[in-house]
Amino acid sequence: MNILFASCIEHWGGGENWMLSAALGLRDRGHGVRLAARRGSELHKRGQAAGLAVTGIRFHGDFDPVASFTFWRLCRRHRIDVLCTNMDKVLRIAGPAARLAGVDAVVPRRGSEMPIGNRISHKLTWKHIAAGAIANSEATRRTMLESAPWLPADQVRVIYNGIDLERYARPETREAVRGMMGSDEDTPVIGMVGELTGRKNHMLVVRCLPAIVERLPDAQVWIVGEGDQREELLDEAEHLGVRDHLHLLGFRDDVPELLGAVDVLAHPALMEGFGYVLVEAMASGRPVVAAATSNIPEIVVDGLTGYLCAPEDAEIWTRRLLEVLEDGALQQRLGQAGQQRAQELFSFERMISEVEAYFGELAGDPHPSTTGSAAKSEDTIG
Repeated sequence: MNILFASCIEHWGGGENWMLSAALGLRDRGHGVRLAARRGSELHKRGQAAGLAVTGIRFHGDFDPVASFTFWRLCRRHRIDVLCTNMDKVLRIAGPAARLAGVDAVVPRRGSEMPIGNRISHKLTWKHIAAGAIANSEATRRTMLESAPWLPADQVRVIYNGIDLERYARPETREAVRGMMGSDEDTPVIGMVGELTGRKNHMLVVRCLPAIVERLPDAQVWIVGEGDQREELLDEAEHLGVRDHLHLLGFRDDVPELLGAVDVLAHPALMEGFGYVLVEAMASGRPVVAAATSNIPEIVVDGLTGYLCAPEDAEIWTRRLLEVLEDGALQQRLGQAGQQRAQELFSFERMISEVEAYFGELAGDPHPSTTGSAAKSEDTIG
């Protein structure tokens, strides 16, 4: 198949990460893959660096005849079979142009619980331009269908995100990482990964820390990430008398090693697009205590791979975190079950196979093609 991925987003996020990884995975399977991204965006830059054929596009308003013509020309020139978009705006701009150019299937993807709009333009593009759609979870699919009752239920396919599992489960690095952090093997460590914002709800765990330290005086919390709540978290820890137990690590490129060195991952997010870090922790063999929100219950099985808690109940969070920290056998049992679940449901190869099969199904299983799959080029239009 010849496949075009299209995004208008400037910054780097989960949707852009999925799009680039899916494009590279399908390219490696011999498909002709191209990328159309906002000119100068992170996706544009990273796609080029990865050797993809990239077209830089200037996006303007929803009515953008120049960008629409660019998509029509790209689809005609490269005989595109499938166009995959990650935003409604791109679906409206590129979808009709792609269909006019003879593209077999236009496939929008939803990576969070964002409802579909109810305007005429939404109905027209989702019902008459999109051949199908990908949702990253059952929770996302449910939100889509509830917000758009006119959308056929069989038009939305759930395909879970996948990660490279081989990057995780690195027990040989545990001692070195703990030494770097000034901890030893017996130090109880809670890990957290995510942007320091109210939505990620790190404050809940900070407020659990005094009770945890009372029982486990050496306990530590390591938080990877940056955000506008950094000083607020530090001030609260100072106020509670646990400042020395809280370590804000900022952005890190060694998350797999850090995850392998903690005893439990805490993830109290109030809302989640897709909890990549939950899968990463499970792949590392770490138990998880997480909020029972969004699609998290589809990733974490309560009592089997970790525990699910109400995101506002500090008492139950304290109890569950202590339960895991104080029981090595429980850590091992939950961690092993999580690792098995990650391997069964959230591998990168499984994700690529499902995307490949779905695209082929929607496009009528067109001729496999490697045209342009090895080419690195750039067109900047618009």
